[in-house]
Amino acid sequence: MDHTDEGRTVELHVGDVLVVTLPVNMLTGLRWVVDSYDRRSLALVGETVAPPPPGGALGAGGTVAVFRFRTDAPAPAPSRLVLGLRRGAGPDEDVQQYGLLLDIRA
Repeated sequence: MDHTDEGRTVELHVGDVLVVTLPVNMLTGLRWVVDSYDRRSLALVGETVAPPPPGGALGAGGTVAVFRFRTDAPAPAPSRLVLGLRRGAGPDEDVQQYGLLLDIRA
């Protein structure tokens, strides 16, 4: 999933891995963080910032933030996964949000 999937409903099954890739440049002071998700059915298993591609611009602070989630249990109802692009420490500091509606089934 990437920035073009924002707002989409995604059907997943227990054991699936959801990968969300969002553009970022760490030199701006902004970074993507996980704001909220249903921890009963989903687990954050990885978070990285990919390095600039070979031949990329000198001084580039990263190109994409990559979040990996594993589905651990079915959810009784669809739930939202929300990531925030922020400069500060709290969700009220988000300058942009990215959300998906997750329908996790057995």
